[in-house]
Amino acid sequence: MPAHLAQVCVFKRDETALRRFCEVVSGRLEVDNGALTSFHMGASTVARHPPVGEFQDGDVLVTLQVASPAEVDSLFERLRSAAVPVDDVPETTEWGWRIFYFRASPHLVFEIGAPAGL
Repeated sequence: MPAHLAQVCVFKRDETALRRFCEVVSGRLEVDNGALTSFHMGASTVARHPPVGEFQDGDVLVTLQVASPAEVDSLFERLRSAAVPVDDVPETTEWGWRIFYFRASPHLVFEIGAPAGL
């Protein structure tokens, strides 16, 4: 069940340093709507979002994409069977993804997901 890096999102109030880094390294702005700034980095994106919900200033969200919602569910069950403390059960979001999260450290969260095909 291969997964690929889809996005790295830094939750930060001040975007100055990350934005300048992405402008120099990528130069390919994807989204800049005030709430989200993201740049294409090959097949992945690097983004900045202000802190929201459980994500605090300095948190990093790494999105790993698998091929299907069934693979999301299967990977979740494999992690639970291996006694990995995943943070919640898979859910289908309002933006059309099947996802679950794993907090690997105080400021690093993995999001495992796939388009839900809604």
